[in-house]
Formats: sequence, C-alpha cells, structure tokens
Amino acid sequence: MRTRVEHLTESDWRLFAVMRLRALTDSLGEDNPQYRAEVAFTAAQFVAWLGSRPVGLIGAQQESAERVYLYSLWLAPEARGRGLAKALVRTALEWARSRNARTVTLRVATDNTVARAIYQSLGFTATESDALRDEVAMALRVS
Repeated sequence: MRTRVEHLTESDWRLFAVMRLRALTDSLGEDNPQYRAEVAFTAAQFVAWLGSRPVGLIGAQQESAERVYLYSLWLAPEARGRGLAKALVRTALEWARSRNARTVTLRVATDNTVARAIYQSLGFTATESDALRDEVAMALRVS
C-alpha cells in the first residue's frame, strides 16, 4: 500500500481529534487522566496515511515566535516500521521552519527507546530529564 503524510487544514480538526483519542486509548486507556483531559482536544496538524486510511499523527504548536513544540507522535500498530514516524516528524519540522522557528522541542517517555532513537536520528538532543514524570525533554535547532 502507498503511504503519505499530509498537512491538515483547520477543517480537518475532527480527523486529528479522532486519531489523537485513538492514540491515547491505545497507549494509555480511556480511564487515564490524560485521555479524559484530551477528550475535547481539537487542534490539528499532520496525519499519516496508509492507502486511504489515517494511521498516524503528530501535532505542532508554535509556543512563541522562536519555538515550536511537537506532541502526540503516534502510529497505529499496523503502520509501524514503514518510516512514517520520521516522515511525520520531518513534515512537522518543515512546518516549524516555514514559521521561522529557531528551535523545536518535545518530551518523550524515558523508556520509549524507539521514539527517542527516531528523534535522535533527526538531530534532537536531550536537554533535561524529569524523573517524576519519567520523561526526557529534547530539542533541535532548525534555523
């Protein structure tokens, strides 16, 4: 099947919200506080497709004129191992550059070695660890 990553428009927010909730349900479960907090989450950015099916997502939020924050990288289990995670991150990085951001940041679970390796392969470096939240903050200079 053909794969692609596409930039969603504001009118696609429902698709992003559906994919985000699917990701949280898969990763955390519907009883998790983060899932409950994001049930109404509607911001949209990028979705990966496998044929005609949406199978992955990543969000990008411009926090300031110089900084973009990436969040919610997720792929459906059947879409993993196809290079879509890198494609999603690269697409979000291109968007950050188009917004004249200087730095892109993110947080990733300490034990998520696959995601950390993807981010590191794209040039992200760890900037701090949060043992209480079991996360690593990472950053990449894009300009």
